[in-house]
Amino acid sequence: MSQLGLSDLSDTQLVRLCQDRGAKDERPFQELFHRYQTLVWRVCFSFTNNPQDAEDLTQELFFKVYRSLHTFEGRSSFKTWIYRIAINTCQNEIRKRNSRPQQSDYDFNTLAEVLPGTATLETEWQQNQQRQQLAAALVSLPAEVAEMLYLKDIEQRPYLEIAAMLEISVSAAKMRAQRARLALRAAYDHREGGG
Repeated sequence: MSQLGLSDLSDTQLVRLCQDRGAKDERPFQELFHRYQTLVWRVCFSFTNNPQDAEDLTQELFFKVYRSLHTFEGRSSFKTWIYRIAINTCQNEIRKRNSRPQQSDYDFNTLAEVLPGTATLETEWQQNQQRQQLAAALVSLPAEVAEMLYLKDIEQRPYLEIAAMLEISVSAAKMRAQRARLALRAAYDHREGGG
């Protein structure tokens, strides 16, 4: 293994090195960070829709991964494991934000500038309300359901790739995607109906 560089090692080999070496050598973890930083940032951005928040959550998430890497048992791929941590972290963050008192999207100066076109203000407000309801519905779903929606409908990955990532058959991936969409629709309708 001494002839190979860290970039030549598989995720499994890097995780094993991290677990064996711990804090004595952070290079294997830095390689994992390098491999998955963009992927994790995209997951975080899809939930927050804010680049700085996505960056902050990415840093927080990798800190969690670093601290809990010793618990990784390899039952799924490292990529699947980190994906699930990313989705759980984002869902928890959105839940925290939703529990805080919300400030109005518009201050009086902004509102005064927009008021002459009240139809667009109303349309924009309705669209914003729908986005908030959809985000709240997504956050209320179990992590594996949100993960499937993220992979298929946000990232638009092919079923074959999703099946490989989740280590399931293609037909199971299709079935899970359909069930996830139905669960999201039910959660959205429940929120929209004031339930």
